Amino acid sequence: MVRGIKFCLVLLLSIICVRDASAQETRTVSAEGVASIQQGAVDMARDAALEDAQKRAVEQAIGILIDSQTQVENYQLISDKILSQTKGYISRYNVTGETQEGSLLRVRVTAEVSLGKLNDDLSAIGILLGQMHKPRTMIMIAEQNIGHEWYAWWLGYHGEQTDIGVVENTFMDVFTQKGFEFIDHATAAKEIRVTAAYKTQDLTVEQARTLGNQADAEVVIVGKALAKLYGDIGGGMKSVQADLSAKAVRTDTGQVIATATTHAAAVHITDTSAGIEALKKASNQAANEMMEKILTVYSREAGGTRPINITITGLDKTQFVKFKDALRNQVRGITDLHERSFNGTTARISVDSKVSAQTLSDDLLLKDFGTFAVEVVSSTPNSLDLRITPK
Repeated sequence: MVRGIKFCLVLLLSIICVRDASAQETRTVSAEGVASIQQGAVDMARDAALEDAQKRAVEQAIGILIDSQTQVENYQLISDKILSQTKGYISRYNVTGETQEGSLLRVRVTAEVSLGKLNDDLSAIGILLGQMHKPRTMIMIAEQNIGHEWYAWWLGYHGEQTDIGVVENTFMDVFTQKGFEFIDHATAAKEIRVTAAYKTQDLTVEQARTLGNQADAEVVIVGKALAKLYGDIGGGMKSVQADLSAKAVRTDTGQVIATATTHAAAVHITDTSAGIEALKKASNQAANEMMEKILTVYSREAGGTRPINITITGLDKTQFVKFKDALRNQVRGITDLHERSFNGTTARISVDSKVSAQTLSDDLLLKDFGTFAVEVVSSTPNSLDLRITPK
């Protein structure tokens, strides 16, 4: 019993340290602030210029997380809710220079900006999720509590639909606070058509993609959660421990964008209630960990490049080589290109793009490639199917 308690304490401290490290991620930026000297009051101008420099530092950090177009479109929201409290994002700063030009005072600083807190607040007002086209999420986590012989899961006991479980409810509570949109559990179950191979609690990535696509979800969170009776601890109290493992999968590409494995314990006078509490704790830890990882992926892609998978049909190898060259040199936003496969007249590539797949598809349709005509057969947030016809 003592060994189990020590293990739980070590695990809990490790989780706290990991989350604290994520929240404390910083970026050092340089910025300059300007203020007007009124009636010779240099000290007051210095304070105003310093405040302006801190604001510019936070603006630069926002630029790391989201692109300039999004900043412009959402400037009022950012200004009202973020730039009005810049000091909350700056952990420390140093004044590196000061110059006076007539009635203007310029102050230069280097500042450490907390990207974790900034990312959270940008997510809270929906900017990051909006830039990622508000991906819809579906949860398929099988859970088994004390006293249940079978897992309660996305398709229910023995394939009969059941109510949403403790784990799924906890995940949705955590994620919806940040503005995530979920596919309704009951509606999704009615739309999904599966064979016997899919009636399992251990879904593969490919199975998760298939089921998620049927329900029109862009992201599926799959996994298992199990509560086990640890024993009586005296006074009629029962001790239960819960283990949970989950991963988030993009349905269009199969990319795993987040994983989590958590452990939690709880006590209660009944083993079933103790199991519910342990499952809640484990799923709350997992949901927060996965949400942070997913938002990190979204912020990195929104402010930098994102991988887009492209399937191309209609070209022989020589024509395909020429089309790849055209993509590299003529299409806005593509920073790199990777050939995955070529078979007959079908090629698969992935590109690192500064724009979304939808924006990229629009650019491809409007672009004159000269010797090629491009047709967009289908598109998702992270993939394109193109049919190319040589002229």
